[in-house]
Amino acid sequence: MFTGLVETLGEIVSLGDTDSGKVITINTNFINDDVELGASISVNGCCLTVTSRSKNDFQFYASYKTLELTNLNLLSINDKVNLERSILPSTRMGGHIVQGHVDGIGTILSKSILDSGNVIQYFVSVPEYLTKFIVERGSIAVDGISLTVVSIHDTTLELVLIPETIQKTNASYWSENSIVNLETDIMARYVLKYNSR
Repeated sequence: MFTGLVETLGEIVSLGDTDSGKVITINTNFINDDVELGASISVNGCCLTVTSRSKNDFQFYASYKTLELTNLNLLSINDKVNLERSILPSTRMGGHIVQGHVDGIGTILSKSILDSGNVIQYFVSVPEYLTKFIVERGSIAVDGISLTVVSIHDTTLELVLIPETIQKTNASYWSENSIVNLETDIMARYVLKYNSR
C-alpha cells in the first residue's frame, strides 16, 4: 500500500523483453535506502516487486497484463518515473490510500501554465468506465501521484498541480498526448460495490 506522495524520480536505464513481459531497470537514490529483494515499489503508480538490485539500480519484472493495463509498455531509456516505497505502519497518510493497482490509462489533453508559472493545469481524458469512481474534490492517483480532482465533466478530468508536486514528480514532463496511469479511490469502489448489492 502507498500514499501517493512520490518520494523520488527514477530513470529508466534498461528494458528487456521476455516471453510474457518486460524486465525494467531503474536508477535512483532513495534517502534512508532500506529496499530489499521482494520489496514493493510504486513505479508510476504501478506496484512492482524488486527482483534484483545493485547499489542504485533496481530491477523489476512487469507481466504482459501489467503492460497491457498501464503506460509501462511505453517507457524508453532515460524516461523519468515516479517512485514510492510501500508504507510502514508509522507512516503519515499525507495523500490517500493507493494500492498500486492501476485501473486504466488516461491521455493528457492540454497543459496550461498559470500563476506566473507556479501552477500547472491539466485536462485529462479518462476511460468512461472509471468516471463513476471519480468525484470533484475527491482523490485520484495519476502516475502514482495523489491528486485532488478539481472537476470532472463527462470523461474529462481537471487537475491543478502546485510547485512542490511539479518539482518532485514526472508531471513536469507531461505534455499533450502523454499517457498516464490512473488509479481511482479504493473507497469509492467499495462504496459503489456495497450500494449495488
